[in-house]
Amino acid sequence: MDTTVSEKYLKYFLPAAEKLKPAVPSIEKDLRGARMDEDPDTYIANALARALQIGVSLAASIGFAGYIIDQVFIMKLGIGLLPLFTPLLFLTFAYQPKVKAKRVSRQLEKNLPYALRHMLIEVSSGISLYEAMVDASYDYGEASSEFNRIVSDIQGGKSQIKALEDSIARNPSIMYRRAMWQMINALKSGADLTDTLDSLVDTMVEEQKLEVEKYGEDLNPFILMYLMLAVIFPSLGVTLMIVMSSFVELPLNQMTFYGILGGLALFQAFFLNLVKSKRPEVKAA
Repeated sequence: MDTTVSEKYLKYFLPAAEKLKPAVPSIEKDLRGARMDEDPDTYIANALARALQIGVSLAASIGFAGYIIDQVFIMKLGIGLLPLFTPLLFLTFAYQPKVKAKRVSRQLEKNLPYALRHMLIEVSSGISLYEAMVDASYDYGEASSEFNRIVSDIQGGKSQIKALEDSIARNPSIMYRRAMWQMINALKSGADLTDTLDSLVDTMVEEQKLEVEKYGEDLNPFILMYLMLAVIFPSLGVTLMIVMSSFVELPLNQMTFYGILGGLALFQAFFLNLVKSKRPEVKAA
């Protein structure tokens, strides 16, 4: 989250941030997983300060709009919405690291099989695991970023096993954690890393294929829902409204149809985002 609150004012929110920390129990893990090097208390204080800043601005804008058009109800509405805006905005900002960590995790899993396949080819040809990780720290997105951090830890004096364990601790991806644990077990037992990497790559590719097949199956009810709500119901509904207006005095005008079009546009945007969120992150081979 971009810091928009001055450090001079941020310190006043730290006591409240400590009390609000239980509302975001996984904040430390989420910040690590989102690659955000921020102190949890400072982040929560920043989220609270931004929520108050934006909440007061929104409430004041609504109240001022009510004053301009001389509507007391809208002025009171602006003041009344402040206690609602602020908590919702705080939770939105406070849970941004969790959302970002999931995004990072999905991008990591998308590229991980290909990075491991690169390492498998190099280890099979006699190159050490460390050199294979150095070469895999390019061209594979988030997977390369994580291998680069592992390489940096090893260069800083950590053992390979300790660097891999630290990598597991800061990544929430189950696929990645499972792969690293198997590599650690192979290193500790002296087993052949080639067999371990080969098994990991085959398993991950197969899992991605299953995810794509499941996604294809899940699309069928979504397509049916889309046809019903975005095509059939609006067409029949408009037709029925026009017919009914011949018998009953319905307030049909140009704004009614504009409202229907606006509602359909919002529904389609929501539907597309829903389908996109369900799509598995699989890199084209």
